[in-house]
Amino acid sequence: MEYVCRSTDEIEEYQRVAPHLLMQPLLVSPQVQEMMHKKGTSSTETDKAPDFLVALRPHAAWEKTPVKLFCTVDGHPRPIVKWYKGGKPVDPLSAPGKYKIESKYGVHSLIISRYCICCFICCTNILACVVLVFSSVPHMTVIHHSKLEITMLDRFGVSFGTEGGSISLVCTMVVVPDLPNVPPLAQWYRDDKLLKAGKLAEIKVGGGAATLTLPHLAKDDEGLYTLRMWTKDGTTEHSAYLFVKDAAPSVAGAPGAPISVKAFDINSDYVLVAWKPPNTTNEAAITGYFVDKRESGSATWSQCNDASVRICKYPVHGLSVGHAYHFRVRAVNSAGISRPSRESDKVTALDPAERERLQGIKLDGKHEVVIKEDDLEGYVTLPGEPTDVHASEIFKSYIVLSWKPPSPRGRAPLWYIIEKSVSGTGAWQRINTAVKLQSARYPVFDLEAGKKYQFRVHSENLYGASEASKPTDPIEKVDEHGVPSAPGQVVATRNTKSSVFVQWDPPKHPNHLIGYYIDASLVGSKAWAPCNHKPYKHTRFVVHGLTPGETYVFRVQAVNIYGLSDESQESTPIAVESALTTPSAPHGITMLSCDGVSMIIAWKSPKHCGGSKINAYYVDKRDADTLAWKEVNSVDGLTEGTFYEFKVQAGNLAGVGVPSAPSTPLKCEAWTSAVPGPAYDLALREVRGDSLVILWKAPVYTGASAVTGYIVEMAKKGHHYHPLNEEAIGHCYLQVTGLEAGAEYTFKVKAVNAEGVGKASQASEPVVAKALPGTQEIQCGVDEDTGDIFLSFEACEISETSNFAWSKNYKEIRDCPRVAIETKGKRSKLTFVNPDVSDLGAFSVVVTDTDGVSASHTVTEDALNTMLELSYNIRHPIVPLKHQLNYEVLEKGHVRFWLQCLKMSPAVTYRFIVNDKEVTSSDVGSHKISHDVNTRVIQMTVDHFSKASEATYTVQIHDGRAKNQSSLVLLRDVFKAVLKEAEFQRSEHIRKQGPHFAEYLSYHVDDDCTVLLVCKVTNTFSRTCYCGYRYQFTSVNSTFFLQFSRKDQGHYEAKLSDDRGKDTSVLSVGVVVSLPLLFLSGSSASELVLQCTPEGIRLQCYMKYYTEEIRTAWLHKDSKISSSEKMRIAGTAEMAWMQIREPSEKEKGHYSIQIMDATKSHTRTFDLSGQDRGRVVGGLPDVVTIMEQKTLSLTCTVWGDPSPEVTWFKNENEVVSTEHAKITLEANKFASLTITAVTPEDSGKYSINVRNKYGGEFVEITVSVYKHGESPPEKLLCFLSPKQDTTSLTSSKPLKGEGGTLK
Repeated sequence: MEYVCRSTDEIEEYQRVAPHLLMQPLLVSPQVQEMMHKKGTSSTETDKAPDFLVALRPHAAWEKTPVKLFCTVDGHPRPIVKWYKGGKPVDPLSAPGKYKIESKYGVHSLIISRYCICCFICCTNILACVVLVFSSVPHMTVIHHSKLEITMLDRFGVSFGTEGGSISLVCTMVVVPDLPNVPPLAQWYRDDKLLKAGKLAEIKVGGGAATLTLPHLAKDDEGLYTLRMWTKDGTTEHSAYLFVKDAAPSVAGAPGAPISVKAFDINSDYVLVAWKPPNTTNEAAITGYFVDKRESGSATWSQCNDASVRICKYPVHGLSVGHAYHFRVRAVNSAGISRPSRESDKVTALDPAERERLQGIKLDGKHEVVIKEDDLEGYVTLPGEPTDVHASEIFKSYIVLSWKPPSPRGRAPLWYIIEKSVSGTGAWQRINTAVKLQSARYPVFDLEAGKKYQFRVHSENLYGASEASKPTDPIEKVDEHGVPSAPGQVVATRNTKSSVFVQWDPPKHPNHLIGYYIDASLVGSKAWAPCNHKPYKHTRFVVHGLTPGETYVFRVQAVNIYGLSDESQESTPIAVESALTTPSAPHGITMLSCDGVSMIIAWKSPKHCGGSKINAYYVDKRDADTLAWKEVNSVDGLTEGTFYEFKVQAGNLAGVGVPSAPSTPLKCEAWTSAVPGPAYDLALREVRGDSLVILWKAPVYTGASAVTGYIVEMAKKGHHYHPLNEEAIGHCYLQVTGLEAGAEYTFKVKAVNAEGVGKASQASEPVVAKALPGTQEIQCGVDEDTGDIFLSFEACEISETSNFAWSKNYKEIRDCPRVAIETKGKRSKLTFVNPDVSDLGAFSVVVTDTDGVSASHTVTEDALNTMLELSYNIRHPIVPLKHQLNYEVLEKGHVRFWLQCLKMSPAVTYRFIVNDKEVTSSDVGSHKISHDVNTRVIQMTVDHFSKASEATYTVQIHDGRAKNQSSLVLLRDVFKAVLKEAEFQRSEHIRKQGPHFAEYLSYHVDDDCTVLLVCKVTNTFSRTCYCGYRYQFTSVNSTFFLQFSRKDQGHYEAKLSDDRGKDTSVLSVGVVVSLPLLFLSGSSASELVLQCTPEGIRLQCYMKYYTEEIRTAWLHKDSKISSSEKMRIAGTAEMAWMQIREPSEKEKGHYSIQIMDATKSHTRTFDLSGQDRGRVVGGLPDVVTIMEQKTLSLTCTVWGDPSPEVTWFKNENEVVSTEHAKITLEANKFASLTITAVTPEDSGKYSINVRNKYGGEFVEITVSVYKHGESPPEKLLCFLSPKQDTTSLTSSKPLKGEGGTLK
């Protein structure tokens, strides 16, 4: 079967087809269906021979125009008609799209499309001939695909995909008859090349749809897709373009993948791989390509070329004979390497001349013997020389040598030897020494630029080598052509609301052109985007996927194997709008009133104005029982009781559009009903996902009384109408809420008067509750520059004929002095003039000639008041102040008045007013006025501030249109305070001119609670006299110190003087000095510690300074303790303590001490609750006396759970275990400190600290070492062991402890 390919013009015409054409399904009347299913019965009519009622007539036609031939036949049974051309039957299937045969209502026709000279024939050559006459209806046993009637419904449109993704093109259809065993024959084409089902294209037909799925998209898949269906009338088809963009690059800035990788010139060990370069709209230029190969069945790719090749061809040699290969290509630029291309189809490395050397010899006319030409050569062993050696490919990177195999070949496997020679030298050099070449192709790479070479070839087999072939002509490695020149003028014209038709002149130097790349850019933007991703062969292209209403420019680049040309010049800017066409048909013709001799009719405007404003309507009428239409200017002069039909056409600049469908017959009869007529012109606005607004016009016929309101009814698709409002509304609009998103609705309106409810209007157009893509709402605001209150709306789409129609309460605003409307591009702005409460209400806007772009905004009183306040502030601006007018007293007694603004321009002006009198900097000696734009500070300095300066100070500021002022009142007490400070600062300045105290006398308390009187002097000379009263200071770097004790409290004075001036400092030191000591004591208090004593236990709190003047309080279980014989409270200079005599279970609990100073209380606590804290349970005395050179062993038993840590101290310093003083702890129970050969230096206060996480105990022992010959103290609490010469110490009485059972 042969298929006809489309021409270039046809492909472009298919691109211009709108992507979505709705086809109304065929409606078969019940009568026809009944006749189709009626059983055949024997005819009662008389048989009649076939006859032509209307015969064929001659035709003359222009070439490439369609021709339609008609004839009408008669006969019984119904004749079967066949068409012939030149005596041969006309078969529509033999040339799809060429012939179309129809037979409807007894009229038989043959349509010849694309009529040409070869189709010119005499009408006598085409005859309608009755070839068979059946006495009854024949029975068809087999139904072919060509017997089906197919009507396409939802068709696939222009589609967009991405590399690596998937996409499905679907077309639904109605098939008659719909037989499961006879599915329609659907064929898919890409750029008029038939697609076959496989892993890259999945084709499915059935279930009322034809589907093409591309599961692994690549840029190779981009193109014009056509679905062609076979029907009984020939073929029906639909086409749309698929765009495939680059996937994200593996490296930022890397180019896209190459396209259309194919292998050519296939030989036994050589193929030539070619591809198309990718578009580099925003990427760096391509510097080369890498070619990869893999054997079929293997997943491993190997790179064929070590260095990148700059042209889109590469010869791959060294293949294995009989092996199958796939190839792919990667592009390289300065940023990196692209993703790999789609792999090529499988190719097998075979000698293409092998089949040509086969010959067939027939024997007896029946049998055929196949032999090789080699068998006819005789017994020849040596091969002949190759012939026709030439360069089939010449580039800068390489050349490819080609030749014809020798004849004879010899009776052994053949290979070739290639030699080269620099032209003119006569010296030949073999170039394939390591390669046993079997193909008649060989690529040569390493040739020097600028030199010409000659080549010759030898044939060789195991018997020897042939003579050399004839040398080639001198060949130089050079690129003969290079990239094409830039395309010529680019012209863009309107096509649809999202596409533009671009055409251009071809380049003057095409240089083996492959195709073109087209780029687009928004006007005003420097960013370009590719429109196609696969080179397009023709000079006209439809760019899809553009934003409606935006303005674009286009450019084109030519492509060949060397790369991309320079860009063409940009096209003139063009807005994306639909092409100018005639309007679509009006619809919804209805009668609004009739008086018996005239009618008032109305209709709805066309859905599409054709890109131009509708400037006229044309009305035709006819009697319902006639066929003749008559144009009328008014519907009057009618005959009462007669039915009339009407049709309407709309006209614009492009012409008069198609007429509407005829109205239903309307009877001319006077309306006398008491209820109103129908409302009309229903319009749906502001359609959103859950709401819309319906508007209508009041009925022309009002009935017996005025219309008082309206009832609105709604019906969801598949449901009955129901009223939306129980009470009639008095205005002609209604906002409908609570809709289901995506559902379809229709509406009707009924007018109401005093007599009742009138006739329902025609149903509105069906509407889907869904907002248009990109829909925006009206924005309400205040202009920051002018202070105008405005409503602004930006349309998501417009056309050249679109207008923004503003309404208030859904009544159109026309020449209203209260508002001003300004429209620019897709944005319209309504500005209020002197707005007030009369401007409250719902404002709406409709964009005409769109798919219903509209929005509304309700201005409320609160919102208006807020905007009026903001408008006033903008129209009467103030200079914003960060700090109001303030004062500051400076060092010399000057007073500075200043304020700071939030914003200030260099053009700011200001003035200071004092008691209603302006002061300036010209008032020498009194005022200095200045400002700083950087800090935004305005200031005035008064040098001599005196009693006359009591006043109100004001500064007035002007900055452009903005103004502000700030005042400061300095009167009475406020003024006296400022004056006192100014006089003090003035006297201080005078004092500091001579020697003076930088720091006056003050006291300082050291960490050891020593009080120092301190002062610091400055600006002194050697002649400066310094004297003090009652004391002598110590001087260090002009700082004087005096140590102070409690007995030194009293009145202290220090004086400085010389010839420049004098200064005095006085300090009374008394009880006040003790306050810092109190502060220091409370903050320096340590934690409470437990001390075991002979009388019991003692809680001690160490401080840096403690006297009876420090207020302290001891508490047991939050109850205050008073000093008694049981619990004695006292202290020393360095601690406060509480002694518990003979402690018992009663004394368990929580103890604390509170130390109060002048401002706060300091608390220290200790817990005697009885946990297994660390403690000493026995073994240590209070006092030890020992003779020198003896060994002292302090041993005790410790306890605690967990086991406590033990630390020994001497004079509050931790004792470290040495050979002289050894510390041991046995079994976590027996702690000892052993001092060998004691000396008087070992005397002192020793202590042991036993502690775990629950607390601990601190036990002190006083050790006294006396010398030989001295007498020990009278009371010796030690026992001497003569054998070990060691003193072991134990307590003379049990120790007292804390917690648990006290022992």
